[in-house]
Amino acid sequence: KEVALKIKIRSNHTYTQEQIIKTIKEKFRIKEIPVYFEKRKHGKSKLIKNPFEYAFKAWINILKIYRDYEPLKFFGYLGAIFLVVGFIIGSFLIYRFITLGKIGHLPLTILTALLVLIGLQIILFGFLADTRKE
Repeated sequence: KEVALKIKIRSNHTYTQEQIIKTIKEKFRIKEIPVYFEKRKHGKSKLIKNPFEYAFKAWINILKIYRDYEPLKFFGYLGAIFLVVGFIIGSFLIYRFITLGKIGHLPLTILTALLVLIGLQIILFGFLADTRKE
């Protein structure tokens, strides 16, 4: 009862993953209780029409919860991907300049700058979201 009153559910798809993650974050204990499940006569679920659609929606829900509860990690990892790709391309351009003495390739230079700036901006969003989390 205490968990149900304290934890607000925002998902419109499935609450199971959200409830478990929020319960752990609030330092409640989780206990598994075995239940008997009788096999369906028709073998089809009334709740799950397509298992792939259900799995996709569940992953989206988990990512949203992770974004809300660990914003610095969520945005940090996402921003790091952009930064790493930007640094790899930039390293290639620097290597090309050092070995061949060529400065050109303007499109890759612009792409490098954009990727690094986007990565930094996403990480800054993570810092901002981290200061405002519940």
